Amino acid sequence: MDFSVRIAAVRKQMGLSQEEFSELVNMSRRTVAAWESGDRTPSFSTLSDVADTLNVSVDFLLGRTDEQNKKQPAMKNGGLLDAIIARVQDLPDSALPFVSAYLDGIQTGREIAQADAADPDPDAGSVR
Repeated sequence: MDFSVRIAAVRKQMGLSQEEFSELVNMSRRTVAAWESGDRTPSFSTLSDVADTLNVSVDFLLGRTDEQNKKQPAMKNGGLLDAIIARVQDLPDSALPFVSAYLDGIQTGREIAQADAADPDPDAGSVR
């Protein structure tokens, strides 16, 4: 199966029209139609963007493999990052701003969790 057949098949699997897909990859519908008819092929950089948009590898689009889905790169720290990402993906949308703010604090050197533990609220538990 060549590029033109694969790109059309994956686009259709995603339920996208040529017009919708063309907007996602910032190309005209005529360009996408030319790719799918085999009249044209995208540049290397565009091919990478197309693969990312379709969530397939460039090798799949080029017919070098029949494995359609991208493999995730190996994560560092023995899978800890995988576990953290999975936990964040399971959070409700309302929690994501808090996670983002926490990560911002860590990146800027403000250690939120340690600061809270090291400096307990002196009024906590007291009766007024």
